[in-house]
Amino acid sequence: MRIKPVVALILASFACTQGVHATENGTDTIGEGAEGFFAGALPPQGLYGLAYYSHYEANRFNDADGHAAIPGFHLDANVLIGRVVYMSGQTFLGGRVGAYAVLPVEIVSLDAAGAAFNHTGIGDAAVAPLLLAWGAGSLRTAGALEISVPTGQYDPNSALNLGHNYYSFRPVFTVTWLPTSALEFSGKVTYTFNTSNPATDYHSGQLFHIDYSESYAVTPKLRVGVNGYYVQQTTDDRQDGQSVDGDGFRGRVIGVGPAVRYQFAKCSVEARWVKEFEVRNRPDGNALWIKAEFAF
Repeated sequence: MRIKPVVALILASFACTQGVHATENGTDTIGEGAEGFFAGALPPQGLYGLAYYSHYEANRFNDADGHAAIPGFHLDANVLIGRVVYMSGQTFLGGRVGAYAVLPVEIVSLDAAGAAFNHTGIGDAAVAPLLLAWGAGSLRTAGALEISVPTGQYDPNSALNLGHNYYSFRPVFTVTWLPTSALEFSGKVTYTFNTSNPATDYHSGQLFHIDYSESYAVTPKLRVGVNGYYVQQTTDDRQDGQSVDGDGFRGRVIGVGPAVRYQFAKCSVEARWVKEFEVRNRPDGNALWIKAEFAF
């Protein structure tokens, strides 16, 4: 339901010149960490707007053994993301029917081995034409099929790209459990299937992903807690029919950090910070997310 800074092709283009396969799967379009508290609790009928700000910073790109793979590496990405959610009054399979769309605007810079690149523009959009939400009590769930669309700037000869130049299809399931009025546990599970990039004949592998959060109500309006994510690539990256780097260049990352949420009269604001660990074949850094939700 959200998109993280899209910088995979930056790494791909640079790494090819260095003999390191920091490929199109070095990052992804999942947006891990974007959803936190109440991820499975969809709003009532109506039209809603969500605004996200994300700052991602990494000072290393790890190889398959967790070692720094690119000298002088520094990645900085600032992304403003708009999301519109519509919940109808219709039901299907016992769930309330809705839909959503997401579009990011990105400012990305990369320094590596004495070279510097930067770019600003629109990234890859995402749409979910069918969203279903169940439950209204202590247990709430939702499911959707999200499609990432290659709307971002892309040039196979460029050292810096904001788009991936391929489609991703992503089943999404979210859940929120409220065992008491003060405690809240939420999670989001996705599985991503990518198409091939026709410009490079590169097919990024499939990805399993979880966002998780736990919060406690300090006051009726203020919640504090922890959040994080886990991403594991489950199939090989392949190019020209062969596994990349011989082992498929499978990525992995674990993240965890603090979070806070405040409910205003007509909107809510949530801030989360995540430090990444056990990173393989990806940038290794930290992320700040700020999310505001309001009704039109």
